[in-house]
Amino acid sequence: MAERKTAITATGVVQKHPGKYWGYVVTTALSAAAVTLQDGVTASGTVVDVIPASTAAGATKIFATPIRLDAGLFATVAGTGTVLFLTD
Repeated sequence: MAERKTAITATGVVQKHPGKYWGYVVTTALSAAAVTLQDGVTASGTVVDVIPASTAAGATKIFATPIRLDAGLFATVAGTGTVLFLTD
């Protein structure tokens, strides 16, 4: 299972190196804007997940088999809210 837990409230790098993305927990409800996750350290990587707009606090998504990250994990947060990302 995930070894790192990184909370993000704004667009930025979640993980700076290759690894695995296990899922997320929304800790503060998202506004009416989605959060896009990409494999990489910029917004130009391959999209690996999208957290829907208006996702409620407490919403959790855990993958049985994690998504492999070749370069890292970047989150584009278009609105407000806090998400805890699970990676290793």
